[in-house]
Amino acid sequence: MKKLKILSMCVFLAFSFSASFMASAHHAVQAQFAVDEFKALTGVMTKVELINPHPYFYLDVDEGDGQVVNWAIESVALNALRRAGLLKELVVDHEYTVEYNPARNGKPLGLMVAITLPSGTRLLMRGQDPSL
Repeated sequence: MKKLKILSMCVFLAFSFSASFMASAHHAVQAQFAVDEFKALTGVMTKVELINPHPYFYLDVDEGDGQVVNWAIESVALNALRRAGLLKELVVDHEYTVEYNPARNGKPLGLMVAITLPSGTRLLMRGQDPSL
């Protein structure tokens, strides 16, 4: 009986710690991104990371002075990309235009609001409420 109580307590603690870890892993986008600012950039896709909770796209963007900067764009959830049919449309070495909220720290990082595919199709991925 004592072993059962100890085992039950261990299982309870394991679930408690894993749940709190998962909850803290998701960040408040308002803390990292200027959600009241909207910018756009056009670049060539260099990498796609289809990871949870938010996939990342990497674009080489010509800053106009001949300098190319690799931008990281945080996307909406993987499931939302899948529902929009976007997963098949993301191809490395193709050019995309991304509308985004810029990072507050000035780094080449953005939170995707919309994406325009090489075909010219524009997909709105996030509304005015960045928590969606």
